Amino acid sequence: MSQKTSKNNVQAADSVPQPAPLLVDIKGAAHLLSVGPWAIRELLWGRKLKFIRIGKKFLIDPQDIRTFITENKRAA
Repeated sequence: MSQKTSKNNVQAADSVPQPAPLLVDIKGAAHLLSVGPWAIRELLWGRKLKFIRIGKKFLIDPQDIRTFITENKRAA
């Protein structure tokens, strides 16, 4: 019976909504843009996508990704 209780507690904890991250790493940004990590690195190195560098990590604000998308949309 204690297993059922602990199982229910885990399910309840999993259903708590998590806040959106303030920053994403290269892998997270690649996922959001549906590209590979190297495409994100090239955007960072070319200064086409804003980033914050903490130590060796490049972190990107999801709002900057949205801005990048808006600024780079092409008319049909």
